[in-house]
Amino acid sequence: MPAPRPRSPATRALLLGGAVLLVGGLGLWRPGEARVDAVAMSLESIASEAAAGVDVASHRAVQGPADVDAPAFDAVRQHLRRVRDARAVRSPIYTLRAAGYATRFVVMTNEAPFVGDSYLLRDEMRPVFAGEGRGRTGLYQDDHGAWVSGYAPIVDGDGRVDGIVCVDRPAADLVESRRQAWLLLVLAAAAAGLGGALPWSRLRASLGGGGPLGLVRRSLAMRIGLAGGLAVTVAASVTIALEYHDGRAELVDHLGDELRTVVSVAAPTIDPALHAQVARDGHARSEAFAVLQRRLRQIQEAAGLATPVYTLRRDAGLARFVVMTNEEPFVGDSNELRPGVAATFADASPRVEGPYADAHGTWISAWAPIRDEDGAVIAVLQADHEVGALILALQNRMLKRALFSLLGVVAAFLAAWAMARDIARPVSEVAAAARRVGAGELDVHLPEGREDEVGELARSLNRMSRGLRERERLKDMFGKYMAVQVVQELMGRGELRLEGELRDLSVLITDIRGYTALTEQLGAAEVVALLNEYFAILVEVVIEHDGVIDKFMGDALLCWFGAPMAMPDHAERAVAAALAMQERTAAWNRERVAAGLAPVATGIGIASGRVVVGNIGSPKRLEYTAIGDAVNLASRLCGKAGAGQVMVSDPVRAAVPGVAFDGLGPVAVKGLAAPVDVHVLQRPVLGAPVPWVPGRGPEDRSLRHRRRRRSEPRVEPPAADRQARRDATARRHGDRDQPA
Repeated sequence: MPAPRPRSPATRALLLGGAVLLVGGLGLWRPGEARVDAVAMSLESIASEAAAGVDVASHRAVQGPADVDAPAFDAVRQHLRRVRDARAVRSPIYTLRAAGYATRFVVMTNEAPFVGDSYLLRDEMRPVFAGEGRGRTGLYQDDHGAWVSGYAPIVDGDGRVDGIVCVDRPAADLVESRRQAWLLLVLAAAAAGLGGALPWSRLRASLGGGGPLGLVRRSLAMRIGLAGGLAVTVAASVTIALEYHDGRAELVDHLGDELRTVVSVAAPTIDPALHAQVARDGHARSEAFAVLQRRLRQIQEAAGLATPVYTLRRDAGLARFVVMTNEEPFVGDSNELRPGVAATFADASPRVEGPYADAHGTWISAWAPIRDEDGAVIAVLQADHEVGALILALQNRMLKRALFSLLGVVAAFLAAWAMARDIARPVSEVAAAARRVGAGELDVHLPEGREDEVGELARSLNRMSRGLRERERLKDMFGKYMAVQVVQELMGRGELRLEGELRDLSVLITDIRGYTALTEQLGAAEVVALLNEYFAILVEVVIEHDGVIDKFMGDALLCWFGAPMAMPDHAERAVAAALAMQERTAAWNRERVAAGLAPVATGIGIASGRVVVGNIGSPKRLEYTAIGDAVNLASRLCGKAGAGQVMVSDPVRAAVPGVAFDGLGPVAVKGLAAPVDVHVLQRPVLGAPVPWVPGRGPEDRSLRHRRRRRSEPRVEPPAADRQARRDATARRHGDRDQPA
C-alpha cells in the first residue's frame, strides 16, 4: 500500500486555520448573544417598571401635540423621568401608540417634546401591542447608531393596551466588544494557519545538536529574519504608543472644548436672582427652582448631553449643589471642590478638567461662572461627559493595531528569512530572463523589490523588455487606430478589448460642396493631391482641439470630441474646431485663387448626444469608432449645411451660450421620426467660397487641354449615388433600425 502523500503547506494552513475559526466561532457566538440578551432583559425590566406606574387615564388623554402643556402629559413625563433617574438610564424613555403599520410618540422625557411624530413599528413591538407581554430586541442599527431596546405594555383595568413604554441603550460598546472578539479569533486562526504552513521537519533537521542558538549562529537567514522582526516590533510599538497618546489628547481636547462652549454660552442665561433665592431656600419646592430646572434641561437637551447639568455654590472648602436637571433633586448636598471649580470662582474664567475618575466613572467636566448684577461670581454651571467608554474604545483600537502589527512582525521575519535563504536565486532568474529576451520572448518581468546590485540588474532588464514591448505594441496599435489619444489610452490600459462604452460626445462631419463639379475634370493623382491638402488642414484642427478622427469618407471627414478621454466641454471644442476649419480653409482658398485654382467650399454638421464608442472588428483588425443617433444626425446636418455653413443641433447650441446662432426651427431630418431644432452659426463664416474666375490658372488650362483630347463624353456617377454612399456610411454609425 503506497504511503499517503504529504499535504502541501497551503492545505495545512487552510485546514488548521479553518478549524480554529470554526471552533472559536461557535465558542464566541453564544456568549456574545447571551450578553446582548442580558442587557435587553434589564431594559425590559426597566420598561415594565415604568409601564406599571403610568396612569392609563392620563396617558390616554394625550392624543396630539396640543396636549403637551396639559397636566396629563406632565404627570406621565414626571413619572418616566423619575424612573430614568432612579435606574440611571442615559437615553430618553418614551411611550408609543400603534398607528397602522407605524407607531407614534405619545410621552417622552425629552425637554423638547415631539408628540405625534411617527416611528418605525419594529417586529419585536407587535406582540407587546397585542397584549402578549413584554418584549426586547437584539442588536439593531438605525440612523443614530447601534441600540438594544426593551418594551412593556401600558394596560388599563380591562386588559386593553393603550401603548408601550420603550427603553433604549446605546450599544456601541457591545458592537465594539463583539468586533474585538472576532478580530482576535481571526488573528488566532491566521497564526495557526501560519504555524501549520511552516516546514517543521526541515527546522528540526536544521537544529541538529546545537539547539536554537546553534541554528541562529549557523543560519544567516535566521539572523536576518530576527533582525527584521525586531526592527518591525520596535517601529510598530513606538508608532502605536504615539498614536494612542495623540488620539487620547485629541479626544480630550475635543470634548473639553465642546463642554467649555456649552457652559460659557449657557451660564449668562441663568437668572442670578432666582439662583440666589434657591440657594437661600435650600429646597426644590419653589417656583424659582422649577424655572431654573427647566432652563438647565433646555441647555442639556440643546447640547445633547446624556449626563445631568447642575449649578454649584462654594461653601468654604466644599461645593454644594443648588439646581440640577435630575428628577429627584438634591439641593444643598455637598460635593468635592475640584481645582477647576476653585479656579473658576477665583478668576471668573471658564475651566475644563479631566479626565478624572470618581465612584461613578471617568469624566471630563467644564465650569463657567454665574455672575450677579455687580459682576461677582455667586455660582458655577457644570456640565460633564463620561469618557470611560470612549477611552476604552481608543485602547481597543490601539490593541487591534498592535495585533495586526504582531502579524506583520511574523510576516517580516518570514520574508527576511526567505530572502536571505534564497539570496542566490535572483541571479539565476536574471540570467534565465536575459536568455528569454534574447530568444525574442519579450513578456518578461522580474521582481524589483531588491535594492542591491541584483535588484538594479533586474530593473534594467525589465526596462529593456518594457521598451521592446512598447515598440511592438505601438507598431500594432498604429495599424488599428488613427488618433494619438486612442493610442495613449490603450497604452494606459495595456490591452485591446472589443467591448464598447456609452459616452456623451459631439460628432463633427465635414463635406466638400460641389465636389463632383470641382473634380470631374481632374485626374486621379490630382484628386488625391487636392484631398490630401484639404484633409491636412482639417486633421491639424481636429488634433489641436483634442478631437479623434474616425475615418475619411471620400471627400467627407468624420471626427468627434469627448472620447476616449472625457471632456465636459466637448460641444465647445467641436464648435471651435468648426470655426477654425472654416478660417483655415478660407486662407487656403485665397492661396488657391491667387494661383488660379478653384476654391473648395465646406459644409459642416455638428450633433451632441450619447453614443457607443469602442473597438469594432476582430482582434486582428480593429476600428475605434462611434455608433449612435448623434452620428446619424451630424451626417444629416452636414448634408443640409450650405457652402461655408456650420449647422448644429439644439444640444450643441445650448452648450455654447457665448456663440450666436440663427435658429432654423424644427427641421425634418431623414432617418428621424420627429423634426429636430437646427441652428446655424450667426457670425460671419470665414470658410465661404472665394470669388474665382475660370480660365485664369494652371488648373483650368489643364482642364481645357483634357477636354480637347477627349474623344467621347465622360460618364460620371450622378450626385444621388454619392449621397447614397454617404447615407449608408451614416447608417453604419447611427441607428441601424431607422430608415436612411
